[in-house]
Amino acid sequence: MQGNWFVVQTQPHCEVKAKRHLVNQGFETYLPVYRRRIRHAGRTSVVTRPLFPGYLFVLFDPEVSRWRSINGTVGVRQILSDGERPRYLDEKIVAEIKAREDESGVIDLAAATFVRGQAVRVTEGPMVNIEGLFQDIRDESRVILLVSLLGRKVRLQVPAEAIEAA
Repeated sequence: MQGNWFVVQTQPHCEVKAKRHLVNQGFETYLPVYRRRIRHAGRTSVVTRPLFPGYLFVLFDPEVSRWRSINGTVGVRQILSDGERPRYLDEKIVAEIKAREDESGVIDLAAATFVRGQAVRVTEGPMVNIEGLFQDIRDESRVILLVSLLGRKVRLQVPAEAIEAA
């Protein structure tokens, strides 16, 4: 489809619902998601969450499409606009976000945040404040660091959310 990407603000926690209803109306949509580890009732699970909570992207040509119907779509609060005209998003932004997706269409935040050899620091757990070099991603929730311990280089596996740039 030809056109530009536009940002749609959704009702709280209605991104998926709004996307489904917009697709049913014939709009092409993009809802970037990432994996997040959550703990609830003593159990840990991995869920997908919107990268931009409360927003999704819709592709259309405002000169051709009946875009005003977007504001009346179930789950949608409004299309972001400058007065009467919807505000488009540079397609490079959407392309860059899509380029960070893995093969299942999920944004890999660890890969997007750190590059191999980057200095990082452990922020929690038994190795708190240990500094090392980012090496690799083990899975969506764990990363490998190269750290100096007892005078030698050791590979250390830690939760992805437990590191920050040093």
